[in-house]
Amino acid sequence: MTVPRQPRTNTDETHVPARPPAGGPPMFNVHGAIVCLSLLCIGIHVLRTNFLTPEADLRLVVDAAFFPIRYLPEVFTIDIPTVFSPVTYAFLHGDWTHLAINIVWLAVFGSPLAYRIGWVRSIAFWIVTAALAAATHLAIYFGDPVPVIGASGAVSGFMGAAARFGLRADRRNPRRGFVGPLLSVGNAFRVRGVIPFLLVWIGMNVAIGFGVLGLHEGDSVAWEAHIGGLVAGFFLIPVFDRPDGGVVRADAS
Repeated sequence: MTVPRQPRTNTDETHVPARPPAGGPPMFNVHGAIVCLSLLCIGIHVLRTNFLTPEADLRLVVDAAFFPIRYLPEVFTIDIPTVFSPVTYAFLHGDWTHLAINIVWLAVFGSPLAYRIGWVRSIAFWIVTAALAAATHLAIYFGDPVPVIGASGAVSGFMGAAARFGLRADRRNPRRGFVGPLLSVGNAFRVRGVIPFLLVWIGMNVAIGFGVLGLHEGDSVAWEAHIGGLVAGFFLIPVFDRPDGGVVRADAS
């Protein structure tokens, strides 16, 4: 979710064998919902960089990016961009590097969650965490004319959800996804590695946002939205987890 000064840019139940078939390429272990979300982001970026004129691309950004200024009382109107841009912004990216980073992290954290909760819940989880990441940004930058783009807020939501499972995915059989029961907040914090994971992730975002690491201009990363997505995913995953969350399953991918 980085920002140009230009815009702010910000993965039927069936029984699964105990072991996956030998020799399967790792790529095929990425859940279909995560593949579809990734391909949609890639397709939109290909369209923007290869087929749209500068004017058409600008029109797309104006309509699909998240602009906090849209919600000022004096300019607020109920239209398609106002209603849907808190989600559509997540499918736009500033460049290929920004896009690639988001897709990699989505595959790592999104796929285990998608195998656990399924297609519909995964897409809904993306939508909700993207929207709450945008809401966090809006609360802090209310009225700001600089647009936000990028999937980082939604991806952060999947990372937050991973912490509620103690980061415990079955690496020998990735299609099992996150294993074991969903942990309470207190128990999640007691699992070794969860607190360092969250602290390092938040610290890196703050450091990048303030330009400490020299990777971006300080105002080019909507890091507050990333944290909003992380917190949303961490606390809301109980709403999306299946009641039979411990059952081994594989969704068609």
